[in-house]
Amino acid sequence: MVDISIIICAYNAEKTIRRCIDSLLFQDTDSKFEIVVINDGSEDSTREVLAEYDDEPKVVIINKENTGVSDSRNIAMKQVRGKYLTFVDADDYVAKNYLTTMFLGFSESNNIDMSICGYQKETESGKIIMEGAGKKGEIRGDEALEQVFISYGFEGYLVNKMFKKDLIDNLGLIFDTSLKISEDLYFCCQYLSNCNAVYLDPKPVYHYVMYDNSVLHSNSIGSYFTGKSLNSLQTFSKIKRVIPTENKRAMSAVKARECWLATSIARAIMAAPNRKEVDKSLFGKLKTISKENEKDFMDNVVLPPRDKIIYRIHWAFPRILGTLWRVLGLKDHS
Repeated sequence: MVDISIIICAYNAEKTIRRCIDSLLFQDTDSKFEIVVINDGSEDSTREVLAEYDDEPKVVIINKENTGVSDSRNIAMKQVRGKYLTFVDADDYVAKNYLTTMFLGFSESNNIDMSICGYQKETESGKIIMEGAGKKGEIRGDEALEQVFISYGFEGYLVNKMFKKDLIDNLGLIFDTSLKISEDLYFCCQYLSNCNAVYLDPKPVYHYVMYDNSVLHSNSIGSYFTGKSLNSLQTFSKIKRVIPTENKRAMSAVKARECWLATSIARAIMAAPNRKEVDKSLFGKLKTISKENEKDFMDNVVLPPRDKIIYRIHWAFPRILGTLWRVLGLKDHS
C-alpha cells in the first residue's frame, strides 16, 4: 500500500531532474511513497536520465508525446496509488523533512483536507529571494481559499500542498487543459472550495528555484508584448465561477487580484517596444476590468500600499509609467 504519491512533470529537464528525484528518494519519513515522473515529450536527454531510475522501486516513469503540463498531470493522476497526492516541479527540490512536514496535518486531525508546507524562492546559485509567510496551525477552508490570493503567503501553487486523492476523485477534479496560465491556481481553488480545513506548517522545506531563462519564473514587462499574459484573465474568469457565493471575502480577494492583473498587463503593453502595434481597444478593455474591480482592490488591507500607489499613477499617466518601468527595469511581484 502506498501512502503518498508525488507527481513530477518533466519537459527538457535534463539538468535538474536528478537533483529533484534524489531529494525525494532520501526522505526521513516512515510513510510509503511513490514518485511518478511523467516525461512530456522532452527533446533533450531527459528520457535517458530518467532511465537511470528504472531499477528504483519507488520511481515510476511514464514517457509520452508532448501534450502540455495539464494533460500530463491528468494522465499521472490516473496512475497514482497513494491515499495522498502532491506535486513537485522538475526544476525544484525539497528538504529531507519535506514529506514529514507535509503529512503532519493529516496525522494530527481527521478534519484536514489539505496540508500545506512553507517554501522559499531561490536563485540557481542558492541565494534566497523570499520565504512564504504564515502561522503554523489549522485554517478553515473558506479562510484558506481567501488566503490563496495573498502574495507571499502560501499562495495557489500545487507544489507546497498535499491533497486527498479520494476527495479529488469524488469531486471529479482534473486540470483544465484549455488554461495556459495559472491552471494550478484554478485547480487549488476548485479543491479548496470543498475543504473543511487545511493545515499549514510554514517551515520552508520546498525549494522553488527561479531560473533567469524560465518563462514561468521571469517577468515580461519591458519585452515584446505577445498577448500570452491575457490567458491569465481567462483563468480568473473561471476562478470566480467556483468561489462559493457566500464566501464574499474570497470573492473580493479574487477581484482585487484581477484588478491588479489587468493593470499589470496594461503596463506591460505601455512598456513594450511594439506597443504601437497592439490593438488600442485592448488597453480599453483592460482598463474596464480594472475599474470594475477597483473597489475590491483599494479596500484590500493585505495588498501592499506600493501597489495601490502604482495603480493610481498608472491610470493617470499610463504612457509615462510604462516608459519608466522599461527604462528602470522594474518588476512586479509574482
